[in-house]
Amino acid sequence: MFTAFNLKIDLKDFQNVDKYIEIGKQQKNDLNKIAQQELDDFLLSDDIISGEKLSESWFKTVDSDIFISHSHNDTDLAYALAGWLKEEFDLDVFLDEVVWGSADKLLKKLDKKYCYQEASKTYNYNKRNLTTSHVHAMLSTAIQSVMNNSEVIFFLNTEESFPKISDVLNENSEFTLSPWIYQEVLNAKLLRPIDWTEYRIKRTLSHSLYESAERSLRIAYKTPVNDFTVLDFATLSKWHKKYLEIINKPLGRLFIGTNNHPLNELYDIVFESKSIN
Repeated sequence: MFTAFNLKIDLKDFQNVDKYIEIGKQQKNDLNKIAQQELDDFLLSDDIISGEKLSESWFKTVDSDIFISHSHNDTDLAYALAGWLKEEFDLDVFLDEVVWGSADKLLKKLDKKYCYQEASKTYNYNKRNLTTSHVHAMLSTAIQSVMNNSEVIFFLNTEESFPKISDVLNENSEFTLSPWIYQEVLNAKLLRPIDWTEYRIKRTLSHSLYESAERSLRIAYKTPVNDFTVLDFATLSKWHKKYLEIINKPLGRLFIGTNNHPLNELYDIVFESKSIN
């Protein structure tokens, strides 16, 4: 990760939103294809599962320009953003729901194979807790790996991801009811920043667990999302305009490389204005 942004946008900000949503969905579907191998492929012997191989397959880390962290209830907004970034800048996006969804499918497979009790038509509670612990451990590792392999992280800061409960708790900080968003924000704080040039060189060379918990259990996690640079759609639009000016010049697209990558134009806008202030 080079940097992370606290992104405050809305679906109505996008023109042709349906088009961008479809492009974003296709990116998500392409990523989902990495998590389709059968569980039997990862059995070693005597019903022992290779956790390393299973994690690599189901939660395969991929190189992406941008990692989008979002609430499950903001799926269309995440798709629209991913589609817009792909269509307008040809940037590769990883949506965190790919990992959530893979974990959900994996849990169902493991529970059906190891926890279901045919006689009572129920699941063994203790075994179910064990499979959940294993999957959550792999999920945590996968999330951190994908975030670390992404140059930029966008946290979609909406009412769904960070509900307005701060006033009730007499706090000015942002809180989330999602343990996964909480973990992703903390990961971004803990990851060692990597210079953007390393990501470009690497890409050139190589060239759910949803938030649908029962309403009776609501745990609020205080997050440091406000520590990240705030972005809004006005800034994204300024970035898009500047990028179009470059590529619309004669032979402009031929000069889009490591040093004048689309993301560099965003960095120039955001960090130059930040230093002025």
